[in-house]
Amino acid sequence: MSLTKFLAGRSNWISRSPLSEILRKAGELKRKGINLISLAAGDPDPNLIPRDVLADISAEVLRNNPSSILYTPTSGIEELRVEIKRLLKRHENIDISAEDIVVTIGGTGAIDLIGRVIIDPGDTVILENPSYVNTILAFRQLGANIIGISVDEHGLKVQDLEMYIKNALRDGVKVKFVYTIPTGHNPMGVTMSMDRRKYLIELASKYDFLIIEDTAYNFLLYNKIDIKPLKSLDYEDRVIVVGTLSKVLGTGFRIGWVISSNEILMKIIDEKQPIDFCAPTLSQYIALEYLRRGYFEEYHIKAVEKYKEKRDAMIDALNKYLPGLKYTRPLAGMFTMLFLPDEIDGVEFTEKLMTREGVIVIPGKPFYINEEGRNTIRLNFSRPSLEEINQGVKKISSLYKRYIQ
Repeated sequence: MSLTKFLAGRSNWISRSPLSEILRKAGELKRKGINLISLAAGDPDPNLIPRDVLADISAEVLRNNPSSILYTPTSGIEELRVEIKRLLKRHENIDISAEDIVVTIGGTGAIDLIGRVIIDPGDTVILENPSYVNTILAFRQLGANIIGISVDEHGLKVQDLEMYIKNALRDGVKVKFVYTIPTGHNPMGVTMSMDRRKYLIELASKYDFLIIEDTAYNFLLYNKIDIKPLKSLDYEDRVIVVGTLSKVLGTGFRIGWVISSNEILMKIIDEKQPIDFCAPTLSQYIALEYLRRGYFEEYHIKAVEKYKEKRDAMIDALNKYLPGLKYTRPLAGMFTMLFLPDEIDGVEFTEKLMTREGVIVIPGKPFYINEEGRNTIRLNFSRPSLEEINQGVKKISSLYKRYIQ
């Protein structure tokens, strides 16, 4: 019997991640005992996270704190929200109340919750083009009309954004919000300039829309540059922040947050309660003690230096093995985007790279809202070793030379 007739109408907006097939094939190759070099993951390096410290904290929390295996308030443990507030004040110069923070199941959970309480089917929302693939999927599942505005080496093209908004208003279309990853953009690796950040804040006020600022990579800044988070420029409560400790503690801890205020924050809490009730309690207590005891400052700053070394190794390898190709030069984050010649299909190239050269990368096409990006691939430098970065890019070059011969 077909069960399709029981599905909700909105299930037609649900689609499988276009990256799942690539990851499935990679899993099959690994199970066959084939050694693969992965330049695909969006993970931190587990060897740069003090797992022994986390193990000690975990054991201590479980042994001494009975609350560590019970529900917490839906908004999160109060002490953790206070520590997040202090962390953001020290590193982001954002002065908020702990009451403005809701702890979520990672940044992805935060994005989903925000979309659920803001998006009505048919709402026009703007994302950078390309943008984080899971955000695209989440907002499409809610029936949003997603518009992509291009990104260059300085981030979102804010002038193009204003031009689109003006034309949309003439057609009677109102933009509800702009979602942006201004620092260490995923997948492009670029960072929005300070001038464009100020311009974006001005446009939000002028044309009355919200900004969702995804700060997933704000703690992975490798160059001393004059930038500030959008939230620190926000004087009208228009910026809703998505944050995470995934790049600090590890993606498996699933501790993220939303920062907002007033009606939106209360609706997020009310929406969250019947979905998951609370973020994982044990992870919350581990994060609390990690921040409270100063381990972030002790270990993460050192890790960033190593990530910078890996970033430089990626750039050196691209210059050495693929000198004729364009790529982005990240100031922050975990990724660079490589641009193949227009006639090369990035998805096909990715599949052949995995099966013939044993290197996993992510095609850029799924990150684009329209039909652009067919010739792009996303490379990760945070997870692999220095040797894997060099060998991986060398193997990319080997396959590329076969294409152009």
